[in-house]
Amino acid sequence: MSERVQVAIVGAGVIGCAVAYQISQFFEDIVVIEKNGSVKAENQTSRNSGVIHAGIYYPPEISPLKAQLCVRGNELLYQFCQRYDVPHERVGKLVMAATPDELPYLEDTIAIARRNGVPDIEILEPSAARELEPNVDCLKAVLFPCSGIVEPTQLVYQLYSLANQQGVFFLTGREVVNITPQDNGFQVELESDTQREVFETDWLINAAGLWSDDIARMLNPDFPFRIQSYRGEMMQFVHTRRPDIRHYGMNLYPVPMPLNSNGLREAIPFDQFRQAFRDGRILKTVGVHITPLLEVDNHTWKRSTIVSVGPASRHVKDRDDHSPPAFSKAHFHQQIIPIFPNLKIDDLYFYQMGTQAKLPGHFDWVIEQDRHYPQCIQLVGIDSPGLTSCLAIAEYVESLVRKAGGEV
Repeated sequence: MSERVQVAIVGAGVIGCAVAYQISQFFEDIVVIEKNGSVKAENQTSRNSGVIHAGIYYPPEISPLKAQLCVRGNELLYQFCQRYDVPHERVGKLVMAATPDELPYLEDTIAIARRNGVPDIEILEPSAARELEPNVDCLKAVLFPCSGIVEPTQLVYQLYSLANQQGVFFLTGREVVNITPQDNGFQVELESDTQREVFETDWLINAAGLWSDDIARMLNPDFPFRIQSYRGEMMQFVHTRRPDIRHYGMNLYPVPMPLNSNGLREAIPFDQFRQAFRDGRILKTVGVHITPLLEVDNHTWKRSTIVSVGPASRHVKDRDDHSPPAFSKAHFHQQIIPIFPNLKIDDLYFYQMGTQAKLPGHFDWVIEQDRHYPQCIQLVGIDSPGLTSCLAIAEYVESLVRKAGGEV
């Protein structure tokens, strides 16, 4: 690597790799810094359920970036996966209200989806929902056909490979330990197990995931946002075990509802929830849901006989928290049986856990030029639907760089 580059990107998860791929089309000298030993290491991307979201959960008045970039990202992601043979499937999503109290929440989800321009929305009676998934139960459902699944590690590896082919240089096993602003860029100091390295860059793009707020404050101690880590735990079951739990391949979700301090969905009147949510006094959760998985069979990717159930989330102080699972099988069972009633506790077993970077009291992502250093683009708090939106986020970052005069 040269002593000075045009662009340094911190973080080689799906966002960092997507940005590298996107801007490699007009920058020639890009380096991506990843503190883990490889691009496909343990991070938010590799511990992702792989749902391709439609854009139905993000009110545009309080989550404009998520609303815009999820819908755009959904379209771009299918195009990308088809072009580069990334394992994926457009399976659709059913969002279901199980009780009368949940019906206003379902109507709100429909209204948000329509405002965001989500295509082909279809409202279903219970019998129509069961024609698609015979083992579900609900009072009313909404079908979002553009939802799907993707294999996350294959996606990030394809983005990495394309960026690498474009000349992007990946430095793995290096941690950024200091950033110093200069008159025409930044000095970046790295540390590995064996050495310290220093180089200069014209542009700095912070896509460091769970540690992106720390990177932001290295450069700008006044950076106002701080990440809270939420660890999600997932169960799974073999859906071919019995006919009454057979899963026919769709994403199956309850209506999004409030989340209490114990990590449980809490049924409160919708009008009361809406005001508390917009005031930042309560969180909204998409709920424990059922998602098909992809697996390799005879060198071909296909839907697995294993289905994931989750996640159940809780706030953790340690971003590297690897403690034993906190949620019992009974917790997952209690949350999912209103819409999938034949599942038994003994059908479930632990699958995986992962951590998301969330910004407390802030319902959107931070994707902006640093307020003091405009040649630094901060991407902080990129939680769900970041995977779905990765290519649209990369487009947006490119537009910020171009707007600031970053063309070559």
